[in-house]
Amino acid sequence: MSACHTEHRKIQSAENIPVIALAGNPNCGKTTLFNLLTGAHQHVGNWPGVTVEQRSGTTQLRARKASVMDLPGIYSLLGGGGEDQTVARDFLLNGRVDLIVNIVDASNLERHLVLTAELLETGRPMILVLNMVDEAEARGLDVLTTALSHSLGLPVVPMVARTGKGRRDLLETLAQALETPPRGTPPTYGPLLECALDALAASMPGGSPGYRRCAALRLLEGHVDPADAAIKQVLHQVTTDMERHGGEMPADLIMDRRFDWAREGAASALRHNGRAGMRQRITDLLDHVVLNDWLGVPVFLLTLYLIFVVSFSGGNIFLDFFDQASAALLIHGVGHVLLEAGLPPWLVSMVAGGAGGGLNLVISFIPPIGLTFLFLALLDDSGYMARAAYAMDRLMRRLGLPGNALVPMIIGFGCNVPAIMGSRIIEDPRGRLLTVLMQPFMSCSARLTIYMAFAVVFFRSNGGQVVFALYVLGIIVALLTAWLLGKTALPGEALPFVMELPPYRLPSVRSVLLQSWQRLKVFLFRVGRVIAAIGVVLFILPGVGWTDHGLQNTDINHSLLAQGSRALVPIFEPMGIRADNWPAVSGLIAGAAAKEIVIGTLNGIYQRQNAADLMANYRDPDIAGQLWSAVNTIPANALTFVTTLNDPLGLSAMGSVSAIEQSSGAERATLRAIASGFTTLSAFAYLVFVLLYVPCASTMGALRREVGWGWMGFSLCYGVCLAWGASTVIYQTGTFVEHPASSAACIAGVLVAFAALVLGLRIHGRRRARSPEPGLFRGAAI
Repeated sequence: MSACHTEHRKIQSAENIPVIALAGNPNCGKTTLFNLLTGAHQHVGNWPGVTVEQRSGTTQLRARKASVMDLPGIYSLLGGGGEDQTVARDFLLNGRVDLIVNIVDASNLERHLVLTAELLETGRPMILVLNMVDEAEARGLDVLTTALSHSLGLPVVPMVARTGKGRRDLLETLAQALETPPRGTPPTYGPLLECALDALAASMPGGSPGYRRCAALRLLEGHVDPADAAIKQVLHQVTTDMERHGGEMPADLIMDRRFDWAREGAASALRHNGRAGMRQRITDLLDHVVLNDWLGVPVFLLTLYLIFVVSFSGGNIFLDFFDQASAALLIHGVGHVLLEAGLPPWLVSMVAGGAGGGLNLVISFIPPIGLTFLFLALLDDSGYMARAAYAMDRLMRRLGLPGNALVPMIIGFGCNVPAIMGSRIIEDPRGRLLTVLMQPFMSCSARLTIYMAFAVVFFRSNGGQVVFALYVLGIIVALLTAWLLGKTALPGEALPFVMELPPYRLPSVRSVLLQSWQRLKVFLFRVGRVIAAIGVVLFILPGVGWTDHGLQNTDINHSLLAQGSRALVPIFEPMGIRADNWPAVSGLIAGAAAKEIVIGTLNGIYQRQNAADLMANYRDPDIAGQLWSAVNTIPANALTFVTTLNDPLGLSAMGSVSAIEQSSGAERATLRAIASGFTTLSAFAYLVFVLLYVPCASTMGALRREVGWGWMGFSLCYGVCLAWGASTVIYQTGTFVEHPASSAACIAGVLVAFAALVLGLRIHGRRRARSPEPGLFRGAAI
């Protein structure tokens, strides 16, 4: 039984309601129509066993509910494509579907009717939604809905889903179609082909007539090879007869007839009424700029620069409010209530400081990540993202990556999590996997606080250049990682990038908000759970230590965190961390959860904060004052955003110690301790390690969700080893004259280990080539 059919049965277990499947080409407005039908009554997940996104919801039709499934956009039902097309085909052919809603673009009707022909072959009940009739009219076309309905034998509903025009007619048509299922008139292929199809269908055991006919078409078109010997014999016989009598290959005859059928249907439904409208002329004018060989790339980079500035600098307007308000309620407020209830301090600390602190961290991500999703949805709904990917295709293909791989890379400068989730726009599974594995090396905004704290101490005169160098280093490592994996573990070429360019249009507010919310919800309730859980662990460690009397509450210098950090110091000695600088190791441990808490961890350690301080905060939390203080951060941050639009990295703050403290969150005592614990060289090596090692718990959670445990584990190990090797080589090279023998041994060891890694990846790639895995994602083994 297919995974899609199993998932469908699970959906139906709660309520026996009819299932409506939305099917159509990419960029036909299918998702907009789905949002129009289901509103907030929808959820997003993954189809079982694959990373293709599954969107389902419910809608009200007269007195009954119906389940609506938004299938992946596909160009053909019968063959080609990747996981998304397999999902759509399996669901439409094997699942229980009560009604197919085929959405087509009225302005590109002939192209979209080719898929309509294939859907009619399934024998499923179906209606046609003629979307974007306003775009067709802008091109000087009159849409003759009645003529098209008569030609197809199906109900046809003209719509502009973006504005909601035609929604009431659609709901009424859906209700009628569920009561009286319309089957439509599929194309006929002439006596010779029809006889061959009948013979092949008759040789197949089981399945509906529509399923057997589709399977016969796929066999004749050469999309699949029959496993059954009897079917193989019938296929050979009918193919030989057709070539002898018709003189052409069956696949060519079928495709010619299907395109002729689509051309005839489009001709019956569209009439030219004169010159194209203003909208089409504007589209042509804009395309001359954004698709220009010289201007396309700069325009795209400028667009992403603006997204970067507005999403993460603009998100900072509300970041302190979300952070401080949630801390007041979830940490201090909960701690106060638990303490007043008489719970022991250790339990209060664990619940309020641990779980509450983890939730506080997740909530603080909402402004920047939410704005990123919002602006991506705006660009996608406007029709520009398809053009941006086309503009970048030539550059990225030289690195073995698809053109739209650059979009997640730039998003990664703000946060790696939406960058990884944004990689879903890449249809090629190999290209998507390479793009996902690049993201942890993109220097996210959270790392910037660490860079700035170290820059003010060690690189006062050239801090901006050092921070910029770290950003560039992350890009280089990301691209080299993709190139290395593409030549070893994941050999192959980037698939040709083919995408139909949609018309420009004003984004639908409803659709954009729903898309943004669905993506943000995935982050909050799935990836966020990882952060909250690790937050509990990292809160317990500094307050509990192993003593002569067993595990007891201790001060931070004798805690498990301090003991564990001291035990790990020898591992980091080759990159310049001394034995007395164990807090630097603690910062790296905390950074594995989230880079935002590295400086906070160092602040807490260097200033010797203890549990008594926390209990004082819980006893007299002043919730109202903290909430008011959180509200007051909004206008101040808004003013900062306006005055720093030309400095998205915040590098102008390098000239002021007070500005550094405010930007990085580091207290003066922390900066003085950093200065005493590092040299300039070891500080730079430490920053390189911060750049390259484990990005954060939320990123690892996103990696696990998108590519499975195997590739997540590889990314984790690869990043940590690469960070240690790069930092060690930097420090040992800089101190080579002090201890040439040990430095040479360290550098040689790193180079040998890297050579062994390349060899191992190459061997893995050759094994995959001999026995390819069924998929690159879920559970893929290294």
